[in-house]
Amino acid sequence: MSECYWDSDLERPLHTREGRRLRTLREAYEFVRDRCAYPGHPLVRTSLGALSAAAQTGQVHDARRALERTARLMRANHWGWG
Repeated sequence: MSECYWDSDLERPLHTREGRRLRTLREAYEFVRDRCAYPGHPLVRTSLGALSAAAQTGQVHDARRALERTARLMRANHWGWG
């Protein structure tokens, strides 16, 4: 399956503690991937998996799921707020 939706906009931007706004699936994926020390942690795996699935399908419900999971991960780690 093609991963051609990486540059799709999130329904709403995710704000980081540093003031950056993550606007696309790619930006959110790269932020989480680069930020986490334990990529095997269940919250990290589910967030990265949801972002990847949304990039593969391009479906609105997959993008919403990815946004929710990533925002939850960011809040839990005090990386930002969703």
